Amino acid sequence: MKRIYQAIGFLILAMVLTLGSLAWGQTGVTDNSYKKWSKKDVEKVLNDSPWVSVQEVRIRKEGQAQRVAGAPASLTRDETNSVASGGSDIPIDFIFTLRLRSALPIRQALVRQKQLEAKYDSMDEKKKAAFDTSSAGLLECPACVDNYVVTLSSRSKNSPGADAVYTTFKGARLDDIKRYMYLANEHGERRELVHFVPPRAPGEEAVFFFPRLDKEANQLFRPDSKEAIVNLTNNQVSLSTNFHFDIAKLVSNGQVVF
Repeated sequence: MKRIYQAIGFLILAMVLTLGSLAWGQTGVTDNSYKKWSKKDVEKVLNDSPWVSVQEVRIRKEGQAQRVAGAPASLTRDETNSVASGGSDIPIDFIFTLRLRSALPIRQALVRQKQLEAKYDSMDEKKKAAFDTSSAGLLECPACVDNYVVTLSSRSKNSPGADAVYTTFKGARLDDIKRYMYLANEHGERRELVHFVPPRAPGEEAVFFFPRLDKEANQLFRPDSKEAIVNLTNNQVSLSTNFHFDIAKLVSNGQVVF
């Protein structure tokens, strides 16, 4: 009987290790497990994981917007015109995706995505080493040490050429957008925007940086924090509403993975 229980125990352990392979890669520990992720694993992390928030907004040319998935109820005429195409009055459905770029799993997924596109697994060791060197900056992200980094992108469901994020931020100035963009916790404590990188072309992400520490060297998010709020809403020009993240789902080994 003892041997039967031991066999069952080993079987359960094997199942946990097999099913948990992706989860181990998401704990925030720097290892090479992400190199075993499949394309499906990568898409899961980048599009349907605790480090991603997606919202859908319907924008009309005449300045009216319908609320979809928590989006704001109205947009300005100038803003709507800037993302509408060909003078059409047909509403444009945008999907906005915000990712916590400074979270290691997101960076690992981005690197693994590049690996799969480059057929990394079939490379010899010399080529793999060269690839690892070229992608080290993305994986290590030196700026993430002192900053919470988030990225925002958009795509249209019914107008493929339209990109609201590119249209809005391609010529934006830091001093203008920092007035309404901030990162906050559930207590109302905030971090102001200190740097951003605009998208260079339609389809690219806008990247935003917020300092991790305040003047007293306190982290904005701790393991007992409840919520992370990324505010991108301007009272005058609104593309999307706030993005919310459940901190409990970001905690691993007693640390907030963000």
